[in-house]
Amino acid sequence: MEIDTIKIIIYVLIGGTILFTLIRLANRPKKCDICGAEKSNDYYINESCKYIVLCRNHLAENWKKDIKSSKYTMMVIEPDFNTYPGGYMYANTKELKEWQYPESAENNINSILDKISGNKCRECGETATVAYFKKDDYEFPNMENIKADPTYLCKSCTSVKVAPLILSAPKAFSEGIMYPGVDRGVYHVQEF
Repeated sequence: MEIDTIKIIIYVLIGGTILFTLIRLANRPKKCDICGAEKSNDYYINESCKYIVLCRNHLAENWKKDIKSSKYTMMVIEPDFNTYPGGYMYANTKELKEWQYPESAENNINSILDKISGNKCRECGETATVAYFKKDDYEFPNMENIKADPTYLCKSCTSVKVAPLILSAPKAFSEGIMYPGVDRGVYHVQEF
């Protein structure tokens, strides 16, 4: 063999080894940014749109805390993490328009959000701030076709329904669980 061919083979082997090592490191569980638990590939997208690594317990706790402290009304669609395991996203209606959802989806969501006011939480009787839909209440992913009546809940009772689903999700949230945003909107598992 020529020396140039041997050099190319050596470079390919070295490059392959480096690439293999990087892939293994990227797939290794990371440490939770709060408690340091070393078994997490779950991400939380905070109010600064920064991805942070959290263990499943802290992921659910952060989401519950942020939901409860949000001052905006919201629509929450029960997550189906078995079918759509990537994340739990939040979008306001302006973002839906930017992401080319039909205007009818934006109008339907605004109509649902407008009807929350004046309702009481079905669970505790406090003022309702959430229109909660079971995942089976509409034909996925067409938010413009939601016709079912929501269950009106407060954010605390909503978090009681959703947090156990976050904790028991079968796969890592590679796309993240998202902070509720700075405007009224909708939580859903689909990519917006």
